[in-house]
Amino acid sequence: MLLVDFGERSYKFAVCKQIGQNIEVQEWGVEDMRSLEHGTESILKRTLRQSSGQAGENPDLGATFLSFSPGLWRAKTFYERIERKDAVSLVSLAEKEEILKDLSQRVHKSLGEEIQGASGILKEDVIIEKLAIHKRVIDGYEVPDILGFPGKHLDFQLIVIFTFAQYRPILDTISQKFLNPSIFHLAEALGGFSKAKKQDGLYLDMGGDSTQIIVVKDHQVLFVDQVPRAGKDFTFFLQETLFLGENTAKDFKERYAAGDFSFPLRERVKRGFLDLAKELLNLIQESLREVAVSLPPSVYIFGGTSKLPEIQEIFQVKQLHDLPFAEEPSISFLSPKDLWNFSSFPGKTNPIFTPLFLLPYADKENA
Repeated sequence: MLLVDFGERSYKFAVCKQIGQNIEVQEWGVEDMRSLEHGTESILKRTLRQSSGQAGENPDLGATFLSFSPGLWRAKTFYERIERKDAVSLVSLAEKEEILKDLSQRVHKSLGEEIQGASGILKEDVIIEKLAIHKRVIDGYEVPDILGFPGKHLDFQLIVIFTFAQYRPILDTISQKFLNPSIFHLAEALGGFSKAKKQDGLYLDMGGDSTQIIVVKDHQVLFVDQVPRAGKDFTFFLQETLFLGENTAKDFKERYAAGDFSFPLRERVKRGFLDLAKELLNLIQESLREVAVSLPPSVYIFGGTSKLPEIQEIFQVKQLHDLPFAEEPSISFLSPKDLWNFSSFPGKTNPIFTPLFLLPYADKENA
């Protein structure tokens, strides 16, 4: 099994075998992102040692699970209501097909208009890759299928995975370089993880350019969003404050997170990092006010930026008091060792690898 996470600022990969809840990592790596093409070639070159293929051939490592940055491969949740004219009759197969067609057209229209209004990207250039119905409710009662039920108001909760026309050829080219590839969004992986572990929660993936916000409740993804504040902002602060180049600033950020700074320098950096962490928290709170249901009382934080002490300091229960949690929340920092049992893997406590090792939980059968 080959896992590949093409992030915003870096790519991660792992060649591994899964046996139940155990994962044996045979080869792994993380490098700064120069381009998708360069990252792909580097991964294939390194994974050749795990296969019997000759140079230039795709290594046969079994299934490949790919994920791309939220700028390229996006997700959004929708809630739609359809009103039937005849509330007494049972939904027939023909009517069900018509309802689902209407539902798909509504979502395409709503998504296209929203993207065009927000970014200027033409609605015709929005490509829906996957559309999955997570919940069906008829007159207030949840049903596994609308077929054979009467009722007037049909409410649907859906998740849509989409990209843009300008990115599709690039994504096709990259995915075709791997054998048996499936592309998943983090929301799909978290939905599968929640079902497998019976673990609902508010999940925050603090990446390079943005922080993804995903709410999973009753083992279904209810809300997906992202805010434009993440690791790059802390790196830029170090560049501006300490007059560093970008690569040196990234190295300093890693050293700072590990506690390798003198006290005066730590105090100088800490004030700025705290302000950035507060801004990030405010953006997350603003986003979550759009959630139409009570939030599950477990908050899980991961991604490279979550290692910063200011993130761990600012994301406390008392800071989340004005959000609609079902009860007082608990806050945890999620690393790969919380997902699987590893025989030997040096990165099992590093939260930058958490999205990578969530990928096996995605539903490959329904990809």
